[in-house]
Amino acid sequence: MHVVFTYDTETIGQCVPKLSVIWRVHREFDAPLTTFVVGRVAVNDGKELKRLIDEGGDLFDVNSHYYSHTRVVRKIPWSRPQPSPTLIEHETLRGAAAVRDILDRPCRGTRAPGGVSAGFRGLPENLAPMRKAGLEWDSSYARSVKTEANPCDLYGPFTYVDDGYEEILELPVHGWPDCTPKGGAGPRIGQGVPQIQYIVRWPSEYTYPSQFVKTPEEEFQVHKVALDAASRAGLPFCCLAFHPWTTVREQDPEAKVVALLLRYVNDQKWQVSTMDAEAQRCRENPELLWPAPEVPLQRTVGYDIGQVFA
Repeated sequence: MHVVFTYDTETIGQCVPKLSVIWRVHREFDAPLTTFVVGRVAVNDGKELKRLIDEGGDLFDVNSHYYSHTRVVRKIPWSRPQPSPTLIEHETLRGAAAVRDILDRPCRGTRAPGGVSAGFRGLPENLAPMRKAGLEWDSSYARSVKTEANPCDLYGPFTYVDDGYEEILELPVHGWPDCTPKGGAGPRIGQGVPQIQYIVRWPSEYTYPSQFVKTPEEEFQVHKVALDAASRAGLPFCCLAFHPWTTVREQDPEAKVVALLLRYVNDQKWQVSTMDAEAQRCRENPELLWPAPEVPLQRTVGYDIGQVFA
């Protein structure tokens, strides 16, 4: 199995210094990483971020986290605000352009802020701008189809051929995004206001912590469950989602959890990879692809939210 460590770089003034701490750990293990960069971070912190990425060379895989970290996915009717097609296209195109023009990286893929169940199935307003931007893959399937909550589903890569976008791959996230099982954590984008993450529990393939994790060792155990579950399921890769603002924090200033995980991956003889590399591997080996999941009911024509409460 391959393992991909991804880092959503989304907070101006904070994420780049913390990403440099994470990079030092990856460098010790000679392990690549993937970062999804918010366009506004590239605009504001581009010089420092480009210097870090250039230092990493081929070990740094850089892609888009859209332009301003605003919602770009239509969700259930009472979930507001709902993004317009114009906003989605603006966020998609400008996010990819920031990576290409400021950070001088090809930007083949993207991840939607907050994630979404089943990726962009049934959402042509998201897929069309990706095609227009020349994006080849996505990694937004980062919530369960059961509840739109975490932990993420145990699902393999697939194409959007059923949506009419056969050239775009979906590379799902697995397990717990690192910010969810922690109790305090970071500023919101562009602000300095702390936010609290709450664990949403539902029966899943993954065990979940009985309380918020406090130490790197406790967090390691959470991600280890996802790695082991992905391996047992025969997934071609396991994608772990981290955020520099919560990976490097008071309880773990040196990103020890990353070192613990990289050591475990090495002990299991798994290969550390990147999202770009996995996209290419899936294209070259289509037998790795899974059937696309069903379009969630709330995205289908004629869906009646009243039936949920009937």
